[in-house]
Amino acid sequence: MRRLPPLVLLLALLAGCRTLPPPPPPTAVTPQEALAAWRARQGGIQGFQARVRLTLLAPGRSYSGNARLAAGLPSSLRVEVTDFFGRRLMTFVSDGEEVAVLFPREGRLLKGPATPRTLAAFIPPGVTLAQCVRLLTGGVPFNEGEPHQWQEQADPGSWLLVWNGADGQPRERLWLAQGRPRRLEWRGERGEPGFEAEFADFSGPGDWPRQVTVKTPTPASELRVTFGDLTVNPPLAPAEFRLSSPPGVREELLKP
Repeated sequence: MRRLPPLVLLLALLAGCRTLPPPPPPTAVTPQEALAAWRARQGGIQGFQARVRLTLLAPGRSYSGNARLAAGLPSSLRVEVTDFFGRRLMTFVSDGEEVAVLFPREGRLLKGPATPRTLAAFIPPGVTLAQCVRLLTGGVPFNEGEPHQWQEQADPGSWLLVWNGADGQPRERLWLAQGRPRRLEWRGERGEPGFEAEFADFSGPGDWPRQVTVKTPTPASELRVTFGDLTVNPPLAPAEFRLSSPPGVREELLKP
């Protein structure tokens, strides 16, 4: 009896097998359900700490490198910028009331009240400290009420949500895709451009966006944060967000 070649046997076997049914389509989620679920997620976040890749591009100050972030909601933040060998280059700390910036190599500690001017050491101008902390967690939208507009986009599962200000003009725009925030536009009280934020790579715990970018138009600045190791709701003591003068360091007053 003539033996069939292996390839012919394989083709005959595959032809005789029943085709597997296609996977079921994903469950459709309305934008209202997606928004409610994302808001509920934010309610469980009290803070975080993480190793990150940080890039800050702004007039007179630019940096790209590694850093350690620790944050507590609503408005506490600690940023330790390190060099390639893990040595601290700068530590920025604010508890929402005071700002302290330590430059250990220069032996300087700058301190002052938490104002837009003093926060600009790390926070892009036009973004409040509370907004920055929430952006890093993906905690948008900022408005608590229901959107004034729900606009379906060309891509399936994509929506634009719009909240108006007191003057009836758009104040906050949020783009949702597959139930997650992808982009945010925030405008000032007079409708002037405030800042934009983009979110990507939702592979972190609890759909945490591992890539967050914040841009401001005036002055032009950009903050990019890429999360590495991330811990949600770690035990963070209030002392984590305060700095005292180490020995041999001169303290200088930050102008409000």
